[in-house]
Amino acid sequence: MVSQPDPQQEARELGERLANLLAASNLPDEVKAGYMAMVPQMNLGQIDRLIKALETVVRNAAVAKEGALGASLQAAQASYEEARQAAQDKATAGLEEVESILKQAQA
Repeated sequence: MVSQPDPQQEARELGERLANLLAASNLPDEVKAGYMAMVPQMNLGQIDRLIKALETVVRNAAVAKEGALGASLQAAQASYEEARQAAQDKATAGLEEVESILKQAQA
């Protein structure tokens, strides 16, 4: 026998999902509060559409952050490579100077 889902549990899970999406979104607090104030008057279809809209907002924000993170990592990598090359050049110049001094001392 298939057990029927508990409506209270489903409502609780739906509320938690909505709350998590609102918390994760980058919407202003006033907009979040407005949505929360409207939820009790919404039917399930409207709540479902709201959840889908919030999922899109959160997903788009995550994509934007990922792009910014990627650009930041590329800039850090370029900076590291420049610093590494400068240090290598300085070390090579120092070794060449030491070799020159040693050659002069042997002559």
